[in-house]
Amino acid sequence: MRLTNVTKRVLSLAVAATLVATAVSVPVAPKKAEAAKKYTAYLCFASKSYNGVASNHNDSNRKLGVYNGGKKTKISGVKLKNASFKKGKFTFTVSATGKNLKKFAKDKGWNSIYVDTSLPGKDKKKLSVSKVTLKIDGKTVKTIKKPALTPDPGKSDSFTQIMVLNTWNTYAQKKCKATSITKMPKKSISVTVSGKLK
Repeated sequence: MRLTNVTKRVLSLAVAATLVATAVSVPVAPKKAEAAKKYTAYLCFASKSYNGVASNHNDSNRKLGVYNGGKKTKISGVKLKNASFKKGKFTFTVSATGKNLKKFAKDKGWNSIYVDTSLPGKDKKKLSVSKVTLKIDGKTVKTIKKPALTPDPGKSDSFTQIMVLNTWNTYAQKKCKATSITKMPKKSISVTVSGKLK
C-alpha cells in the first residue's frame, strides 16, 4: 500500500509526538550523592610528669602511640582507638587500653585529656558538643556539658579539639580544673563525645 504525502506527514508528526512524550515521561536518574565527609577523632593526654603521653594527630610523636614523654620511648602493650564523625548528630568514643597504662599511674594526676580532631579550626562554629564523658577503667570519672573547644576565641588552628581538661587552657580550666582529676588508669581510659555537626 502506497502512502500519500499527507499520510506520511501525519505519521511523522505522530511518531515525533510519541518520542517527545516518552522522553518527558522517563525519569532522569539522579546523580549518585557524594559520600558525607568524615572527620577523625583522636584521644590525647599527658600525665602530670609526662610518663604517659598521647600526642595530637599532627605531631610526629603520634606514631609512638602512648609513650614516656621524658624518655620519648613507646610504652608497649597499649592500643589507641580512634573514631570518626560526620554531618548530623553523633556519639563516638576514643580510648587507650592495655595493662601497661599502669606504668604512668604513679603520676597521680593529669596535665591534659582531650579529643583532637581533623575538623579544620575554621569550621569549629559548625560543631556543637553537648557533653563529654571521661571513663577510667570503665567507670565514669567526669561528665562535662558543653565542653570548651579550640581554637580559642581569637585564635586560628588547622584543627579543632574538644577539651576534657587542660592545665594550659583557661577555657578548659573553667569547665574542669586539671587538678580535680587524680584517678589514673590501670587498664583503660576513654572519652565519649556527643554532639552535632552542621
